[in-house]
Amino acid sequence: MIKRFPFKTCVFRGLLLIIFIFSFPSCSAADSKVESDFYKGLIVKSDPEKIPDAVKLFENALESSNEYIRQAASAELAVLEFSGTELSAKTSKSIREEASGWWGAAFDAAKDFDREKALNFLLSLRQGEEASVEARLYVLREFEKQGELFSESEMAAIDGQFSIFISRYNDALRFFRTFQENSIWPQRIPQLFLEYPVLINDLGRAFQYTSTGIEGFSLFLQWERNLAGEMAFESTQTIADNIDIARYNLLFFAARIARRNGRNADANSLFEQALYLAPDSEQSDACAWYVLELSLNETPEFFFQQLEKIVPYWRNGNYFNDLLERFLQTLVSRQDWKGIIRIFNIIQESKASVKAGYAWVIARAIEEGYLSQEEKLLLLRSYSAEPHVFMQIAYDATENETTSLLYYRYLSAVFLEKPFLELSEENAASGEGKEISSALEFLLGFFAHNAVEYVNPFIAQMEQELATEDLRAIAGALEKEEMYSQSIRLVLRYINREDYTLVRRDMELLFPRAYAELVEEQAAASGIAPEIIFGLIRTESLFQSNVISSAGAIGLTQLMPDTALDMAGRIRRSGGPDFASWENGLDLGDPVQNIHIGVFYLNYLNERFENMMLSLLAYNGGMTRVRRWLSANSLPLDLFYETIAFYETRDYGRRVMSAAEVYRELYYQQ
Repeated sequence: MIKRFPFKTCVFRGLLLIIFIFSFPSCSAADSKVESDFYKGLIVKSDPEKIPDAVKLFENALESSNEYIRQAASAELAVLEFSGTELSAKTSKSIREEASGWWGAAFDAAKDFDREKALNFLLSLRQGEEASVEARLYVLREFEKQGELFSESEMAAIDGQFSIFISRYNDALRFFRTFQENSIWPQRIPQLFLEYPVLINDLGRAFQYTSTGIEGFSLFLQWERNLAGEMAFESTQTIADNIDIARYNLLFFAARIARRNGRNADANSLFEQALYLAPDSEQSDACAWYVLELSLNETPEFFFQQLEKIVPYWRNGNYFNDLLERFLQTLVSRQDWKGIIRIFNIIQESKASVKAGYAWVIARAIEEGYLSQEEKLLLLRSYSAEPHVFMQIAYDATENETTSLLYYRYLSAVFLEKPFLELSEENAASGEGKEISSALEFLLGFFAHNAVEYVNPFIAQMEQELATEDLRAIAGALEKEEMYSQSIRLVLRYINREDYTLVRRDMELLFPRAYAELVEEQAAASGIAPEIIFGLIRTESLFQSNVISSAGAIGLTQLMPDTALDMAGRIRRSGGPDFASWENGLDLGDPVQNIHIGVFYLNYLNERFENMMLSLLAYNGGMTRVRRWLSANSLPLDLFYETIAFYETRDYGRRVMSAAEVYRELYYQQ
């Protein structure tokens, strides 16, 4: 007999109140019947009247031969038990034996009431880990039942970290000020912050996103100076091991606070100091990025000097593509060819694919005769001052690129008369005959049993342990379900793995022919190549028909309502359909209407500009603005595109045109 009983709350300051206010809702139920008990349990559990049915289904799933189904069923039952559903002793024991992940760690932490183990678990909450919240509260409740209470400072740290997790920064700061009342703050950093340096990050965010930033800036600098000198208390081995990471966190967040408060010189200096203490390559690149980002606000000469100093510390050169692209726009706008050459010479040995843009611009400047003798000599230090040399560099630098930098691959491929894409024909079929892993079997079960709406959190949890071919299979399953944006984003993540080689199947998943019939119908009617339309829709919406931007643009081609109304009227007056008279009126969430109006609008622009790139820039940035930019331009059009003042518009043209070329290569090659 399964009973429901009210959850008996634990009394500890503020935390459960926050949990109940900001509780995470369950997924909606589906009507379809499924064969697998686990997947059916997911579907029925959100109906309070069917909780007993869900429990029985999950209990059955505990007997599955697939370990991932057992573990997932265990987690679902653990949440139900925590929420007040009484389970049998046998089931309660089984879920503790099968649990993994957060619940496995929670049961382990609470089993022996080991305070150190419990604190390690409780003070490791990170963004995107909503599934761990109930597990953490379970540990707190179990400790309270045994009378094993955490100290006031420990509870303040737990509550403060959770407040940061739900973005309640003022609440977090109030919790953290418990340390100010009960210890040697502000003279010395609390010992708990050295035992768990992640708390420095949490306190740093609390200062950064409240009006107390300057207080936090001064406090963190004082603590860092003290740590760099003598310790104020007895040092355990754990604390000794954490000193450098604590100093890094203090410097990094002092720098972020300074940047947020407009103290750019202080921020720049502190990010540089933090760079030398960074615990890993990701943190090192983050510091270097901030140093360069702040340097963009100074003189070009200062940026050159900072870049020269920082490049040797880069780990992932592509991390800096956005900053270097912005600086390229500045230099081309000023026709500072010497500056472009200087940047290229600094980054030429890096793996930053943005060097393709610099190399292409240099090639075009050589072609147009823009370089002085001095600038040519500057080039000759490393390369022959010939256009084809730099076109080849641009071509090679974007070999496995899938971003808008493919634009330079296309331009250089045309110049060099080389193929745009060189893809292996390997695809998902290459795995035929192989036994699929238990993990892949578990995830594909969501698709087989009509439970696909529940799959994304499980993909996120398991992604790192899955082989590339398994992820490719999942991306293909998402595509078949017309979940194009999720499929594309999954592929974009796994193609960044080390030693990955781009294959044709992945490009097909990245650039799907969604709504092909509608696209090709409008292509034929308008005379616009279908690959351009696919490129525009992919860039605008990732094929999400109901997406609405923050600016109010709607649907597949991201039309603003006023523009759509104007174009719909023109369509009607030209003899086309009267969308306003349709059953639901003008409906930009309808793919038929949206694609028709979007293509009509693009064609309307192209009739005025007689240039597809300019038409795309106007589609994104507006006709008036593009005309104003053109009137002030003295460069050839292809170089003019590099000078567009707005990054979104500048990159938009590259993204659509490069995507269009991929579509042409994949699907429309003659």
